[in-house]
Amino acid sequence: MNEVEKMSVKKGQDIELTIESLAFGGKGVAHVDGLAIFVERVIPGQKVLTRIFKKKKSFAEAYPMEVLEKAPNEIEAKCPAFGTCGGCRIQNLEYADQLAEKTRQVRDLIQRVGGFDNFEVPLALPSPQAFHYRNKMEFSFTGNPWRNHPDDEDKPLGLGQHIPGRFDKIVHLDTCYLQKPIMNDIMNFVFEWGQKYNWEAYNTKTHEGWARNLVLRYGEHTDQIMVNLITKTYEKKHMVEFKTAIIEAFPQITTLINSITTRLSDVAIGEREEILHGSGVIRDRLGEAEFEISPYSFFQTNTRQAEVLYEEALKGADLQGGEVVYDLYCGTGTIALFLAQKAKKVYGFELIASAVKNARRNARSQGLDNVEFILGDLKDVLSQSTNRIEAADVIVVDPPRAGLHRNVVDDILKVSPKRLVYVSCNPSTLARDLKLFCETDYKLLSVQPVDMFPHTTHIETVAKLVKK
Repeated sequence: MNEVEKMSVKKGQDIELTIESLAFGGKGVAHVDGLAIFVERVIPGQKVLTRIFKKKKSFAEAYPMEVLEKAPNEIEAKCPAFGTCGGCRIQNLEYADQLAEKTRQVRDLIQRVGGFDNFEVPLALPSPQAFHYRNKMEFSFTGNPWRNHPDDEDKPLGLGQHIPGRFDKIVHLDTCYLQKPIMNDIMNFVFEWGQKYNWEAYNTKTHEGWARNLVLRYGEHTDQIMVNLITKTYEKKHMVEFKTAIIEAFPQITTLINSITTRLSDVAIGEREEILHGSGVIRDRLGEAEFEISPYSFFQTNTRQAEVLYEEALKGADLQGGEVVYDLYCGTGTIALFLAQKAKKVYGFELIASAVKNARRNARSQGLDNVEFILGDLKDVLSQSTNRIEAADVIVVDPPRAGLHRNVVDDILKVSPKRLVYVSCNPSTLARDLKLFCETDYKLLSVQPVDMFPHTTHIETVAKLVKK
């Protein structure tokens, strides 16, 4: 097969493809004369009519026009907004097949990007709950809801999720199968109240309107509920009436907050909060550790599967009780407090001051005095701190999607821990970083995928390395 054959695919061409697999990020993969073609919103086994919209030397991209044949393992998606809402892009694929695809993606990226051959990638660990697993959901108000069904036609207000790639288009939702049923009831109450009192949705183009976002949080182990309504201004009289009505309808609500922001962007974060009911926080547990969750605290969104993820990290750390552990990118201390129950001492490093404040408060509430949190940018603060704190026997890293800064990799190599545990939400940058560690000092033992987000294209992984 030569380059002339590869060039037979042209931009604008309609072509029938049989989808072979899913690439990382969820696009379907097919081949024509050896050329890889990536297709959005398809699953393996489907035969689809597509149109090529991008053509490069080594690959092409297409969008689906019609499904000609269903996949053998294709199922009916549970959500009526499937295909429009961008939340659950592979909900029409059997869950067992979702796990197999995600495992294959991780293995492929570690081999291809990292250059590894001899390592273990077990099947992705399934979530205990395939639906209703999220403890936090953010919804946006809109004055022009995407018409998902005829009943939407008379709605001047919508509340739902952004359509993929469109900041200005929101599909109205009555039910989201990722959150608890009671949260759907609360979401619909807020929407109906907004319709009744003629709420005007905030417009990100004109910057007019009042109602911006609704953020719901649920304590998986405590059943505590936070409702956070984000608006442009604080309307005291109306909020008092709203509070009375919603608490009467849902006495289960632990705390009700009205966050106010005048920011022009559509980010669901308030500049200040008016606590209408309760203390402004809820509590939940991960394992034996209890956490206080404020409106903008980071907390793993699949609580029960987060416990599985952290148990995998704990296995990789292989703590016997006398070790010093560094937890890099520790956030509010969720992993650090998990590790502190088995370690001699844990040092958590974090850039965000509010997260460190929460982490310290969480440690105090647990009665843990063997945890210390250090504020600062890791690429600077890690090397500065190693002169004044104990050397690490084990380092656990849980970086953002971009992976580790090269300075951080170099600093970890200088610390030279016996074991290294890398928790990642991006197997591509994980593979890149593992290659850097294993070129010199470390050996990769295993990479365990953990499915934190069923029906989506995301996958978490826990990589375990030991000093050579």
